[in-house]
Amino acid sequence: MKISITQVPQADELSKVIIAVEAVYNDYKTDQKIADYVGFTDRQGRYYRLAAEILGLLENENNNASLTKLGESLIILDEENRLKKIRVILRQNDLFKKVLKEIESNEDGLSRQQILDFLRDFIEGAESTIARRYSTIINWLIYSSLVVSDIRELAGGDRETVYKINDQLDEESDFIIDEEEDDSKGSIYPANYTNEELDIKEAHMQVVTLLRRKEQDKIVIPPFQRNQVWKLQQKSRFIESLILNIPIPPFYISQDLEGKMIIVDGLQRSSAIFDFLNGDYALAGLEALPLLKGKFYSDLPSELQARIEDRELLLYVLKPSVPMSIVYDIFNRINSNGTPLTRQEIRNCIYIGNATSLLAELSETIEFRQAIDNGIPSLRMKDREAILRFFAFSNRNAIDEYKGDLDDFLGKTMRRINRMSNLEIEDLKRRFLRVMNLTFAFFGSNNFRLPIENSRGRINIALLECISVFFDKKSDLELSNNKQNIINQYYDRLLKDNEFRESIRISTGSPTNVKTRFNKTFEILNI
Repeated sequence: MKISITQVPQADELSKVIIAVEAVYNDYKTDQKIADYVGFTDRQGRYYRLAAEILGLLENENNNASLTKLGESLIILDEENRLKKIRVILRQNDLFKKVLKEIESNEDGLSRQQILDFLRDFIEGAESTIARRYSTIINWLIYSSLVVSDIRELAGGDRETVYKINDQLDEESDFIIDEEEDDSKGSIYPANYTNEELDIKEAHMQVVTLLRRKEQDKIVIPPFQRNQVWKLQQKSRFIESLILNIPIPPFYISQDLEGKMIIVDGLQRSSAIFDFLNGDYALAGLEALPLLKGKFYSDLPSELQARIEDRELLLYVLKPSVPMSIVYDIFNRINSNGTPLTRQEIRNCIYIGNATSLLAELSETIEFRQAIDNGIPSLRMKDREAILRFFAFSNRNAIDEYKGDLDDFLGKTMRRINRMSNLEIEDLKRRFLRVMNLTFAFFGSNNFRLPIENSRGRINIALLECISVFFDKKSDLELSNNKQNIINQYYDRLLKDNEFRESIRISTGSPTNVKTRFNKTFEILNI
């Protein structure tokens, strides 16, 4: 069924469509007033108001626009979450859903002409008009980060721009729960605050005491990501602030059940302190105390050394009773580096030990990279979370014990791995690599992918979970004797089962869908 050209927007800048909704929110309701608010001509004001209507954000009667419920839910969000909401809206819009599906069906990307040809097939309108609207569609997809551009090499040395699905997006984090929406339909990572007071204690600690506790291995600094490390001048100016007694932000500490304190906000500052006191760098780029340039800690006068050592720091300590979903939420609220971290990046801070080392090692193995055909990016540790989810759900009685809080479930798994012996860790490695080799031997480059029309599709983490666990629970003999039967059942029945498909696509963290996909997998593939 074709889409009318009237349902194809002609407002090139998606950011200004959002501003047009903001204009109506602020009582600028006519096309002229919307244009004045955004900085348009009257005609552009109408285009942008119509574009917002196409997205379901505004409705209009006699040149008097008003917010829809969807528009109201968008406009109260900050910029980052507005963009997440917009991505959800675009994915659900008939026009953009079709375009995204077509782009996704070609892993090499689609050129301008290929996309135009596709648009002409399902949009009802003049070809010249469709060609003009093409730029709007692409601009919106690029702005929303749903699509990225790339360069494709052609025969004869020519090159052309192509558009691909952005595989770096963390799709789970794009689900925003509306106030009246059921929690099970929202994010799999809800921050469930209650009326009970959170167990967060305020503490004061001198620099010298902090250093002593680190030397005793009672305080842990998680490893940095390469792009988040302070430069020499930043570290030096922070030391300068300590000497000058300039107020500094508090440190946030997560305390585990063994009493160990993990710094989750203040990583750069604490590292700057420890490295300077250990003589790892000399001060540089100072402004208030230029005479200290080039001096190591040991070169400072004793009174300045004492001023640094005696400086009192403010710490907020999150006790073990604070739910992990709340720890993640607090961390991102106060995260001083300005880049919200993924859940796995935060877990990597909190659960340092066997678990973090194991996930890092396995994510780089040839067996894993081959099994996923490099289909899960290492950026933002998405690959490590996929491996962790296998270990979590392959544990004995895991499906019955899972209650719907994936954060807590994965956190407990990392804590359990941290307590394992070297022999137990080696057994985890063996099991994981075995499963990666076996699944690749069965499904090849289609491994863990949910196929769509004309494409093998992208890696589906929920599919990876249940298929990997199935192979983990079966012996080599059982699998080899029934290989062709398993392959046939997988493609002919499991991937075509509507209940199974829904359970790995929507609300994948809900207990019902977790049980559905695992039950279906073992029921259909059982041998």
